[in-house]
Amino acid sequence: MKKKIILIGFCLVGGILSAQNLTDGLRYSMEELDGTARFKAMSGAFTSLGGDLSAISINPAGSTIFAGGEISVTIANNNTKNAGTRTINSSDFSFSQFGIAVPVPIGNEGWKNIAFGFNYQQTHNFTPQDIHYSGPSNKNLGDYFQYYASGIEQENLMLVEYGADKRPSRRWRLDNLYSAYGQAVRFSPFKLRNALLGYTAGLIKPQSGKTAIDPSMTDTEANAVKNETTYVSNVSGTTFQNIERYTEGGVNRYNFNFAARYDIFSFGINLNSHNVDYREVTRHRENYLNNTASGVRSAYFQNELKTTGSGFSLQLGAIAKIAEGVRIGLSYTSPTWYNLQDETTQSLRVTTESNGDFWANPNVVAVYDRYRFRTPASWTVGASWVWNKSLILSGDYMYKGYGKIHYSSDNLKSENSIIQQTLGDTSTLRFGAEYRFLVNNKLNLFLRGGYRYQQSPYKGDEKYIGNLNGFSTGTGIAFKGMRFDLSYDIAKQDHQPQFYESVLTSSAKFERTYQNLLFSFSFKF
Repeated sequence: MKKKIILIGFCLVGGILSAQNLTDGLRYSMEELDGTARFKAMSGAFTSLGGDLSAISINPAGSTIFAGGEISVTIANNNTKNAGTRTINSSDFSFSQFGIAVPVPIGNEGWKNIAFGFNYQQTHNFTPQDIHYSGPSNKNLGDYFQYYASGIEQENLMLVEYGADKRPSRRWRLDNLYSAYGQAVRFSPFKLRNALLGYTAGLIKPQSGKTAIDPSMTDTEANAVKNETTYVSNVSGTTFQNIERYTEGGVNRYNFNFAARYDIFSFGINLNSHNVDYREVTRHRENYLNNTASGVRSAYFQNELKTTGSGFSLQLGAIAKIAEGVRIGLSYTSPTWYNLQDETTQSLRVTTESNGDFWANPNVVAVYDRYRFRTPASWTVGASWVWNKSLILSGDYMYKGYGKIHYSSDNLKSENSIIQQTLGDTSTLRFGAEYRFLVNNKLNLFLRGGYRYQQSPYKGDEKYIGNLNGFSTGTGIAFKGMRFDLSYDIAKQDHQPQFYESVLTSSAKFERTYQNLLFSFSFKF
């Protein structure tokens, strides 16, 4: 009756997913460069410039630079190309930015104005990020499920319970047992559920080979079957893998801004709300060659993860006009404190040479306990020069220490030491330029360009995410208080993601190319 032991505390202890790790922390800590078309065309080098709705998201003091009220809206076409074992192109359209800034003049000397602002923009867009891996492997799904089954008494994986007479006393449905293990105490639900799938579908078996109890057995023999904790894989020979991962969703940030300008100094604060909606589907196919011992020919394993939740952060910033046309800026972005929840679905199909397909498909949405973590803080400094109201040159430097990613939920704190050992301090550089052509008294034409460099968050030589280099360009026209802006940017970065945290740790290697085309419309009021 060990199932009853495992399920003690059903109403007292919630399930925990022991799969959140460094990769999940990075997913929400590495923000993408997004915003208005003008902002993107100049590679986001706006810490000291202000005067743009997306500049508020970098330095909240920037809202005081507006000459008057302004509203802007941006749509984006995002394209991602992953060039690895197979080249995959993905693209989508999104409503990526909306904002309003309202400066209020209060005097000509001393305190000059105050400003209020609101800006929405995507900080992460996961939709165009499909990846693929195929090739031979020395590890397989049999090894994967064997790893999770190790140490679990076989009685807890059997769908049949036996009474004192060694005859079946209860038959569990797979979906019911899978759901019940969400409230397990002795083992994590993640471990139990994976072991249950592999055992039910026949990818693993007990070392003794005995999977049932017969009334003719002695009590000692029956207990040995129930208490078996060692398992072996039913897969041998050469394994060929084909793994695809599809992602969608994003993270949205809402900046609520207040700023004030005193003499040559501007100060500002943002209170930020973050909304997470992330979905990931992994489809894993394996073919086994020369697996004559068990007759298992192939396996198909599908995992779907959905993460939702919210976060909070704040920003402080300042801008100083130190000389005619020269500004410097400084901003601090606090950690984002996230409260997230995961939902998963899993299914496993095993095909044998003689007996057809074996399915382990609980058809259950497993909802796990909420967990908390924080992203690292960052500091940004910038300087800019404006010449004759025609030429703008701007540069930013940002420091961010990814080793400060921190899980605060008790069951995940062990990940913090791994994060500190693996991730380090990073530098980001952004440069931008803009030139204004005065066509006539009412019409202005703008040409823009930029460059950005983002250092890998990984220490050492093995970098699962490499350095990023990107270039941008754009144009715009302004007349009668309206401005239309268009930008194009391209960035490249090497990626080497792992599909699994344990056992199947081979990684897909590819070069990711980001291309974005943005259109913004803004008007003054």
